[in-house]
Amino acid sequence: MAKRSAPTRSARSLHAVIDGTCSLRIPGLPSAPPLHGYRLRCDIEFSADRHRVVLHGFDPLTTPDYEARIGFASVTNSTTVHLKSARPGTVTRDGHVAIPVVLHFDHSFDAPFIDEDSDLPLSLATRDGGGRALDARGRITLAGAGTFEGGHLSGMRCELTYEATVTPMPW
Repeated sequence: MAKRSAPTRSARSLHAVIDGTCSLRIPGLPSAPPLHGYRLRCDIEFSADRHRVVLHGFDPLTTPDYEARIGFASVTNSTTVHLKSARPGTVTRDGHVAIPVVLHFDHSFDAPFIDEDSDLPLSLATRDGGGRALDARGRITLAGAGTFEGGHLSGMRCELTYEATVTPMPW
């Protein structure tokens, strides 16, 4: 695990990038889109003291078309995942990170009178299910799990894993 020295008085915040692959798993979803190995590049910023990290955003992820069940009907759908919100997260001296986020799942199929889109609140963290702290080479695995709110996926559990590299290093 990467150890960091104390920042100097002239230290400034650091804009960085997390670049890697993201996978999602939604247990029990009968017609799940392919959600493995998506390239994902996130813009982040470490505070001057390197104790806080902010996720500024990422380009939306969009699945290929897939057949989804809406009630008794089968429809062609694709899902686009956006960052709806992110609160400042934490970074520890030994490279552990936790960033609370809400992801928005926007389905291309729009049914009249039905709110099919869902939000997924979760914390992307290195200490949870399969996460790995930031190491000296900049490698990190962020993992998180949450329960969808609203829309077609409401109440379903989702697990996310993001294996990536941070550049430049915060220390």
